[in-house]
Amino acid sequence: MLRSKSRIYLIAATSLFAMLNLPAQAADEIELLSNKMAIAEALTQYPYHWDFKRGESFADLFTEDAVMERWRQGRFIEGSRLFGKAAIFEYAKNAHSGRLADRQTRHHFSNLVFLEISDRNAITENMALITHQTSKDAVARISSSGIYRISWKKSAGEWKIAKRILFVDSSPAN
Repeated sequence: MLRSKSRIYLIAATSLFAMLNLPAQAADEIELLSNKMAIAEALTQYPYHWDFKRGESFADLFTEDAVMERWRQGRFIEGSRLFGKAAIFEYAKNAHSGRLADRQTRHHFSNLVFLEISDRNAITENMALITHQTSKDAVARISSSGIYRISWKKSAGEWKIAKRILFVDSSPAN
């Protein structure tokens, strides 16, 4: 579905470009905006698939050789690195049926910025606030927060996550 939306944006933008007879630079800007929109839409799928415990569709957001890891206070968190889409799927499946089985998670993403972007690769960052709520909780509680840095690759017209790093927030005393 994301691929077809991306194509629709590009076709619409290209048609507009042709109708208005805009300079070639405008076509590049339209393609850039189309890529940014497709990446932003792909990113919105991340919390929906994770929070609704859809491990397989969550893993489908990643490239076959993707990497997923976490860092805290400038240091890699030992044991947090996953290699490959299959490992990411297993991690999601185990988390959803294990430590997260009794709770509703919510990943609240905001402030998407593009650090780099080309026609095939991009790096974005966004802030995240992660909440958990069990049936015993009257309200959701903050579980974690941080910044996601995501490296994207475009293949066959579709943007996928090649590397996802979560820089977990913590106070200097932690």
